[in-house]
Parts: sequence; C-alpha cells; structure tokens
Amino acid sequence: MAGNRCEQCENIMVREIISPQEYLFCANSLVGLLLAGDVEMTFSTCSLGRIVDDDMHFTMNKYFHQFRCTKCGTIYGMLFNTKTGGEIRINDKVFDPADYPDKKEE
Repeated sequence: MAGNRCEQCENIMVREIISPQEYLFCANSLVGLLLAGDVEMTFSTCSLGRIVDDDMHFTMNKYFHQFRCTKCGTIYGMLFNTKTGGEIRINDKVFDPADYPDKKEE
C-alpha cells in the first residue's frame, strides 16, 4: 500500500524518530491531521493529550499510535520509546505493536 498514498496523506512524514522532542512534534502534527479529518485514529496506547503530564514529563516509556488516511485508507503507525527512539511507517495491513521490535541501545 505504500505506493498508493494519495494527495491527502502523501506529506505524512514516514521517518525515524530519534528524540523525545521529535516525537512530540510528530504527535502534534498528528493532532492537526485528526482535527482536519485527514486521518482517523485506529489504535493508541495513550491518548495524544496524555503523552506528557502537567510538568511536561512523559507519562509512559513506550507509545504507539495507529491511524488511517480517511481518503485512501493508507495505514500509518507511530511508535516511540523514550529511551531508544521510534519511527512512523506504513504497512499494508492493520498494525500490531509487536511489529515494532524495540531498538537496542548501542
């Protein structure tokens, strides 16, 4: 399905996420896409509004958000581990968090 991205979702960054700041940027971008109706959330281990607490500390160590383009149905997944990083990627099937093995610290 990676080749079937439409003009609505082709600008979603499929990328590695290295730092917590990058993850927060990606999560904020996802909120904008959800509010615009460009994507719909299909699975989440934590609501986007609860990633950090009032003191800006992460509420969990691992986060996973799965979302789908409302126009073409392309499925995206965003995984982030606060210690090892993460990624946004496309699959041709509904995501299973087990598809994302934790990155090993080098």
